[in-house]
Order: sequence, then C-alpha cells, then structure tokens
Amino acid sequence: MTSKILIVGAGIAGLSIAQWLSRFGLDFEIVEKRSSETVAHTGIVLPFNAVRELKDLGMLGRLEGQYFQASTITYSKVTGKMIKVASLTEPPFENDQFIALKRKDLDSALLEGLERKVRYNTEILTVEHSDDAVNITCTNELLNGAYDLLIAADGINSLVRQKNYEGQEMLTDHNVIGWRFVVPYPEHTLQPLHMIGQTDLLTIYPLSDDALYCYGHVYEDLNDITLGENARENIKKVFSGYGGPIPYILSQIDDVEILTSRLKSVVKPCFFDRRVAFVGDAANGCSPLIQQGAAMALADSRCLADALAMQNVEQALITYQARRERKVERTIRFANAPLSHLQNMQSWVGRGIRDLKIRAVGPPDVNAWKKLATDRLFLS
Repeated sequence: MTSKILIVGAGIAGLSIAQWLSRFGLDFEIVEKRSSETVAHTGIVLPFNAVRELKDLGMLGRLEGQYFQASTITYSKVTGKMIKVASLTEPPFENDQFIALKRKDLDSALLEGLERKVRYNTEILTVEHSDDAVNITCTNELLNGAYDLLIAADGINSLVRQKNYEGQEMLTDHNVIGWRFVVPYPEHTLQPLHMIGQTDLLTIYPLSDDALYCYGHVYEDLNDITLGENARENIKKVFSGYGGPIPYILSQIDDVEILTSRLKSVVKPCFFDRRVAFVGDAANGCSPLIQQGAAMALADSRCLADALAMQNVEQALITYQARRERKVERTIRFANAPLSHLQNMQSWVGRGIRDLKIRAVGPPDVNAWKKLATDRLFLS
C-alpha cells in the first residue's frame, strides 16, 4: 500500500485514476499545468470499450443526456458517395454503446468530488529517483519533496516522461497535421461519417441533434500545409472539394475554436521506471484513428489503482505492466496500422484497393473494434 502519491495531469487518465484511488482509500495529490479556467471546446468519441470502463467507474450515469449514441458508421468518398455502412448495434456490440460528447462534459464528470485535490497552474520542474522514492520539484513549492509514487498522466507530450528519459527518443512524428473542432448544425439527422480522400480525411460525429464534432487530418509531406496560426485557411484548403455536409460545416468554422496538433505515437509503450508510473497517452499515446485514447487511459487507471490497493508499490507496478503490456501493444498496432498505407493513397490504384477492401470486409476502425471485443487477450 502506498502512503504518498502525486498524479501529474488532470485529464482523463489523471482524473480516472484519482477516482479509483479515492474509492480504495488511497491518498494522493493532483497537479495540472493548465489554469482551472481552461476548457477545450472540442468533442470526444468513446467506442464500446471506453463506455464499459466508464460504467465500471460509475461515470456513465453522470453523463446521462449529454451524449449522442451512434447506431451506424458510414465511410464515403469525398464526393459523399457511400462506400460502406457498418452497424454498431449488431454482434459483438449488441449489448454495448458507442457515444460522442463534449470533452468538457466528460472532464466535469470525472472531476466531480476531486475539485479540492487538483492544484492548477503547477508544472513539474525536476524528477529524481532515490532507493525507495521519487523526488520532485515543481512550481508549487508546497508540493516539493519525496513521494512513494509519481503517476505521469500528462499526455502524449508528457513532461514527466521527457524528464525521466532525458535524451531518449520517445515519440514518432507521423508527419500528419490534424484539426479538431465542434460546429453547430441544427437538425442534422446524421450518424457518424468518415469521408476519405487521398492523404486526407474528415470524420464527423454528432454530439447532439444540433452539433457535430469533426476531426480532420492531412499528410504534411505531400501537401502544401504547415502547422501554424492559419488553421481555418488550411482546413478550407484541404476540404473545399468535399461534398455531403462538408460545405455547410466549412461555412461555420470561422466562429469556432480549432485545436491543431501533429499526429504522434510512442516509440514503445512505457509503464513504469522505478517509482514513476505512466498511464494514458503518457504511457501509450497512438493514432486516434480507432479512438482508443480514452479507452486505454481508463483501463490503465483501473488496472494500476487496483494493483496499488492490493500490493506494495514495487509489486503493484510489476503487476500493472504484466496486465496491460500485451493489450496495449496490440491496440497500438491496430491504431497505427492505417498510417503505414497513407502515402500510397496519393495513387488512384491505392485508393481503389482501399475502397474495395472497405466494401468487402468493412471499415478498418469497426474491424479493429471487433477484434478488441472478441480477442481472448482482451477478454482476460
């Protein structure tokens, strides 16, 4: 059992492990470099396994009425011509839910009851190991000192991971620029839609009857697009030739917040090093193409907290890695697989083969979800 735990990051991973630790009666502090007023006006997609984790955590009920439940997902060409429609209610998903909601609503649900535990505007400065503790300094001097365990839940660009593995290459940059935003779309009547072009795609997930969450990306090396302040211009440039609902969506983006990022993934998942544990994207960040970020963060948190409730720190960390390693590595392979074919999509032959495969065996994300739902590795 641990006596002093510091969680770095108040996102999905950090808040969910804090919820579990609270239930097990374990003490902790949470630090977050953002201000408490910072809210990301974007959406999040939670496939079946993320929803299962939320149910286990007792959080889904708190979100009642705040999410859209999808029943199908459609893949189409940029013109809007349908390639394939897949059901999200047939086996193996007949007892599951696929939902999308505003990210702030999910964060608010996970934060409930933890408000006094989060120290905002606090950033880790140093991380040093000793025989049976980890010593940290941060921008809040009251929290400086030795901890039995430091839990890094601070995202794909984890500062803790950078400091702990200083000088080591921990991330792969896939040369893909992505955008995320929410647009109003009154009475849209849409189900989730993936529109796939050459090295670009745009996915649309309803959040309600009058709002859509959009994620788009483009392969940087083959397009005259750079990461910068001109997100709206770049989005219009990349997706101006799209049909279906896209022209209306593009007409709405001048007044919405757009999050821009480079698509990165970990070179190799990291679970712990001495008294530092890694959860969520800090441990296993990968491509968002099968929406597994939240699911892995929630599963990591449950597994680590459960081990800490039953074992001493050293044994709990070994148990955590043993239970999660194979599952995480396989999930990352599923998530990153489409990226290996991205350059081939500039060829009409490559795109033709891709579309034929989707028609024959179904959308790649749905196929990956089916593997996650039925593979013995994930059922154990």
